[in-house]
Formats: sequence, structure tokens, C-alpha cells
Amino acid sequence: MSDFIFARNLVIVLLTAFVGGVIAKRFKLPILVGYLLGGVIFGNFISYYFAIAETIRSIAEIGVVLLLFTLGLEFSLTKLKDLGEVVIFGSLIQVLLTIIVFIIIFPLMGIDFYTALFLGCVFSLSSTAVALKTLSDKGELETLHGEIASGWLFMQDLYTLPLIIILPTVGLILKGEGSGIGNIFLFSKSIFFAFTSFMLVIFLGKKTLPFILEKIADLKSRELLLLAAVVFCLVFAYLFQFLGLSFPLGAFVAGIILSSSSTHHGIFAEVRPLRDLFSSVFFVSLGFILNPLFIFSQGMNILGLVVVVVLLKFIISAALVFLLGYHPKTAVLSGFSLISVGEFAFIIAVLGLTSRLIDDKVYMTILSVSFISLIISVPILTVSDKIYYRLNQIFKKRFRFLTNFLSKFHPASQISDIDLSNHVVVLGHGRVGKYICRALSIVQIPYVVVDYNHKLVKSLRLSGVNVIYGDPAEIDVLEFTKIKQAKAVILAYADRHTQETVVLNVLSLNPNIRIICRTHFDEDQKKLKSLGVDSVVQPEFEAAVSMTKELLHLLFFDTTVIENKLRSLRVYQGLD
Repeated sequence: MSDFIFARNLVIVLLTAFVGGVIAKRFKLPILVGYLLGGVIFGNFISYYFAIAETIRSIAEIGVVLLLFTLGLEFSLTKLKDLGEVVIFGSLIQVLLTIIVFIIIFPLMGIDFYTALFLGCVFSLSSTAVALKTLSDKGELETLHGEIASGWLFMQDLYTLPLIIILPTVGLILKGEGSGIGNIFLFSKSIFFAFTSFMLVIFLGKKTLPFILEKIADLKSRELLLLAAVVFCLVFAYLFQFLGLSFPLGAFVAGIILSSSSTHHGIFAEVRPLRDLFSSVFFVSLGFILNPLFIFSQGMNILGLVVVVVLLKFIISAALVFLLGYHPKTAVLSGFSLISVGEFAFIIAVLGLTSRLIDDKVYMTILSVSFISLIISVPILTVSDKIYYRLNQIFKKRFRFLTNFLSKFHPASQISDIDLSNHVVVLGHGRVGKYICRALSIVQIPYVVVDYNHKLVKSLRLSGVNVIYGDPAEIDVLEFTKIKQAKAVILAYADRHTQETVVLNVLSLNPNIRIICRTHFDEDQKKLKSLGVDSVVQPEFEAAVSMTKELLHLLFFDTTVIENKLRSLRVYQGLD
């Protein structure tokens, strides 16, 4: 009978996850939000008729372990070398500063010190899944602010490791359990474990585990490789639990260690389906626990906390990116990417509740604030460009003195006079723009570059390139390029949301100029053409054309036939 009850409860939970996922997709929300919504909407109703709490708890524990293991697998220790100061130092300062500010603010609201510390730690983290999914849907992962946000989120997830280790120890000390010397020893022990864990991850990740897994991979058995990875995950998890730490934390560290192996992609592909299945139960279980009546009864307090958390995280993150020398647009868009409360907040909250570090009310508050912040972050991030330009207009009209003051923080914003005519204006010096500029240099065509990556601008100036620091969507910046005397302008960046503004501004300054624009989306081609763009280039389509041409040559097609076929393909795509 117990087996039947377990199977019945599992079906109910998975069906709830499916319905919630469908709802999320219909409203273009992340599927994670759908799982939470499904749990909230159906949780109380189902729990009234069926006792499924124990089943959910058992399956959710497996889900947490697999979720943390696969999140660890997605880390790359070597990637830390490529992350600049804005990501490494900026993210660390943001987390610490957020915690400190909450420790100051929350006691003023009647919250005790440790709860304020716990809430500060939880709310300082942002949602990797939601932010990266939204940026990916907008095609902005490869933009400057997209790269900063993804690197920042990467580091935030890594900071979860010491937080999970240190928070329980601080809780025991503040509760007065044990002697003073014992508490000092306990805190020192937690710091030691946090530091040792980092060192262990780096050492094993670089030296030992990759070698062992590559030897197992040489056996050419996918099953043995997967089995070895799962065994290592569980052994490490039990080891952490034996040392008095968290079982899921051990799985997370195991994943980070395995991420340095050349086999981690294969392991991730094998584990991911199980992870998705069980982690969906975990997030549904959170929705089951989240009581709508609690949100209604504490409505003003919850909404007030959401506003404080979202605004504070945005201001701190954007200010740090700006003070590290980046353009206000990059700072603002990066800040919007970090306003949500992340997946690890749920996991830390569960660990805090089970360890009796926080009570049910605090736990429910964390779930409520995190849940609402996830939902509102998606539409805000979707229209973040429009919000930035609206704020920019307001500041320029009403707070001109502040705009002038902030511009002094950027030496790169000092624009030198450029004496050019019959030149080309290249907007964006990224992976596409740099090759265009190299080609223009080879054929000796004068050009000027516009970019808002201050480090890149400084480097180009040292190389003798005519470059202007600024946002190409601002008409003042375009005027500095002497666009009225230019023959052509190239939109080489991938920011589809500002292209329309740029094209209109360019044509208002020089109606006869030739415009070439890059886009990644089929639906943007007709719109750009209707605005007056002469040529629209889609990199993915051009790559397909080149590969098709090579393929037809290999298959011995006649050159004339190949050209006719490719021309037909371009006509079909609407490019000719």
C-alpha cells in the first residue's frame, strides 16, 4: 500500500510540475517560475486531499543533490583566469556590501541581527537561470553587459560555498550555544573548512580527478564514466556530511571538481535529464510550502521587502560596474540582470530551516520575496533597454549637472576632434567589427569606430585608431563621428533593441549615407530594410551559405549551378 501511495504522490507532483511549466511557457516566463506557480496554485488544494509532504521531501532532496552537482559541472575553473576585475572584485564587493546594508536596515524593521545576516546573504545572490535565459532570448549573452552579468552570476554561485559553511556556525555562536573559547574554535573551524574547500576544489580540479576520469573515459564505456561520476558525487557528499557540513554542498563541490575534466560535458549530458526531473519536484515542493495566505496577510511587508531588495541590488550592482570604468548603459543593463533573488536562495533557506537557524516565518518570507522577485525580474529585464533610455532622457533634461559630474569618472569619454571625410563609421568593435576595421585598414579606407567598452577604446587609441567612446544610439555621439561627411555606416554590434534608433538618427543626420547592418533574427530583416538600411547581414545565414557552397564544390557541382542555387537561397531569405 505504501508503494502505491508513493507512486500516486509522485504522479501528482510531476503532473503539477508539467501544468506549471505549460503555464510558464504560455506567458513566456522561465520554466522555474512555472514550477513555483504550479506548486502555489495547486499545492494547498492537493495537500488538503492527499498527504504528500513526505514524498515531496524525499524526492526533493535527491533533486537538490543533482541540481547542485550539475551546477557545479557547469563551472569552469579555467574561466576564472578570463574574468576581469569587474566580475571578480565587483561581484565580491556587491555581495559583501549587500549583506552589510541589510544588516543595517533590517534591525531598524525589528529583525534580529542573525536573521538580518541570513536574509542579507540570501538576498545578495541573483538567479543565474532566469537572467541567462532572458538574456539568451534577447540575443544579448555576447554583448558587453551580457558577459559581465553572466560572469558576475558565475562568481555569486561560487560564493554560495563559504556562505553555506559559515552561516550555521555564526548562528550557533549568536544563539550562545557553547563557551566563548568553543565558539571561537567553532568559527575558526568553519573559516578553515571554507578556505580548505576552495583549495581542495582547485587542487583536485587541476591535478587528480581529470586524470582519473580521462583514464576511465579511455575504456570507451559511457555507462562506466557516468557511474564513476555519480559515485564520486555521492562519496564527496557523504564526506561533507561526515565532517558536519551539508550533503548537497558536497555534491556541489564534486561537480565543481569534475568541471575541470575534459569529460564533464558528457557527464553533464547524462545526468541532466535526471536533474531536470528531480529538481522540478524540488521547486514544485517550494510552491507547495509557499502559503498564499501568508503573502496576503503579510502583503505590505513582503512587497516592501521586494522593493528594497530589487532597488538595493540594482543600485549597488550598477554603481560598482560604473565605478569600475564602464559606460552608464553597460552599468544599468548589468544591474537589471542582477535584481532577482536566485535559486541558491531557496537551497540556503531550506538548509537554514532544517538546521533550525531560521523559523518558519523567516523561511516563508524568503520564499515569498524570492518568488515575487523572480516573476517581476523577467519583464523588467526584457524591456531594460527602453528603461535605460527613458532614464537617460530624464537625467539629461532634469539632472544635467549630475550627468556632467558622472562623465568625469570616465577618461575615455574625452573625445578628441576627428578630421575625416568620405570615411566609414563602424559602430561596435567586437568580434565582427574588428575584422571589418582590419579589412578597411588593408584597403586604406579611412574609418572611425564607436564603442562603449572603455578598455577597448583606450587600447584602440594607443594603436592609433580613430575611436569615440559612447553609445551609438545617442545622436550627439554620432555627430562626433562627422557622419555628415561619411560615405557609409556599419552597425557591427548585436544589440537589436537600439538598431532602429541608430538607423533613424543616422539618416536624420545624413539621408544619403549607405547603411550596412548586422542581425541575428530573421524577423528583423524586413523591419531594418523598411527603415532605410541598404544591406542586412545575418551571420548565421552567411555561415550556412559558405558551408553549402563548400559542400556543393565537394560534390562536384558546376560553379554556375552553385552560384544559381545560392542566389535562389538568398532570394528565398529576402536578401536579394
